[in-house]
Amino acid sequence: MKKQNPLTSVTGMVTFSTAAIIVLAAAAILTSCKKEAETQTGVAGNERHSKAKTESYQSGTHNGFFWSLWKSDGATGIVNYANGPGGNYSVNWNGFNGNFTCGKGYSVGAASYKIGYNLGTYSNSGGGTFGWYGWSRNPYYEYYVNETWGAVSPHTGTYLGTFESDGAGYNVWTRWMTGKNIDGGDGFRQIYSSRVSKVATGQNRVITFANHYNKWSSLGYTLGQLNIPAIMVSETWGSNTNGNINCTIWMQ
Repeated sequence: MKKQNPLTSVTGMVTFSTAAIIVLAAAAILTSCKKEAETQTGVAGNERHSKAKTESYQSGTHNGFFWSLWKSDGATGIVNYANGPGGNYSVNWNGFNGNFTCGKGYSVGAASYKIGYNLGTYSNSGGGTFGWYGWSRNPYYEYYVNETWGAVSPHTGTYLGTFESDGAGYNVWTRWMTGKNIDGGDGFRQIYSSRVSKVATGQNRVITFANHYNKWSSLGYTLGQLNIPAIMVSETWGSNTNGNINCTIWMQ
């Protein structure tokens, strides 16, 4: 999730850096919009990327999964992303300044997805989050199911209540964003479920996305068209951040 005013500043109020998925001619691309008025996206890659001075984005397919990695304009520092076997990927970063998102998932989202995952390692000294992520059109929503997060909490906006899914409690939040949506227009809404307690590493877990989709809808926030990539995202933002994430996903 990206930063909006609170994110960039190291205040306790974190807002997800709003991811902005940009669809390029032949392929839909997943990007991530900042939580400020800026737009940010995540670069994907089998290769390693470092010291991005300009906004960069890459995506592709690997072992039947869609992947993407994006770094914000002006970002500096080192980010190493690598696709592993099957639904595995890893990312580590050091002395990073800015915002990046990356992850593995599917070229189109769906309300019916039931995602299995194992978060093998997670360390993030900055803001940001780890969880299921994507966009919808008509209306424009940027959605997250947050399983864990970095040193700065992403919880901000309007709190809508708590519910249970897959044996865990989730708090629901929403907020209106004035930045650019995935098609370059003005404004979009963020909706997200965030675990009451951060998920533990090294355990097999499940995200039944329909539970979140239906909960949001019951609160008056129904996602639009989901024919846009959806990934198990790793995101960070901040100054001089360090971290290491390794996870594997699969379809239940």
